[in-house]
Amino acid sequence: MRKGTYYVLLAGIVATLVFAVGFGIALGNPVIPGIMILAGVGVMYLCRRKVTDVMDDDLSDTIYGKAAVNALLLTIIFAAIVFAGAMAFSLSSGYGGGFHTYDNGSVRVTVMQFSTTPGHALYEESYLIANPNELTGQDYLALQDLFQNGNRVREIPLIFGIAMGFTILLLAILYGAFTLYYTRKYTAEEQ
Repeated sequence: MRKGTYYVLLAGIVATLVFAVGFGIALGNPVIPGIMILAGVGVMYLCRRKVTDVMDDDLSDTIYGKAAVNALLLTIIFAAIVFAGAMAFSLSSGYGGGFHTYDNGSVRVTVMQFSTTPGHALYEESYLIANPNELTGQDYLALQDLFQNGNRVREIPLIFGIAMGFTILLLAILYGAFTLYYTRKYTAEEQ
């Protein structure tokens, strides 16, 4: 197989993988994308082995190596910016709530997540309990949803920020480990 044919097949495999992952996400089935990605990697490997043209030389190795390092560095920088933004968002806002009792005995429960911008609420929701002496199942569920949604406003950016932090850490550790491995490997060969 020629190099050009290989690249056309590679583009077709990537397009198929994008479609399969989207299809699996739309169905809510994580197994489909997982299987398709493994199959796509396997097909890419088999296609690469069938190429008869020269695929690698010193220049291409240098280009691919520099491209990989720069892509890694830009990914780490981008993830660090997202990490800082998500953590600042989740840690700088505040939480509040309150009760207001009306003359007829009903009670309004309010939950609020506010930001550092004065007068700006990230989340504000309330629920009116018509008769607090006789709470219904609907009242209990509404109060539960009220407080869950109020907390979720800060939890999702916090979890996302923590995930970005771990991603940065993992990428830096892997980069260091592979750099150390290949440095030892190639310096041992030279001696």
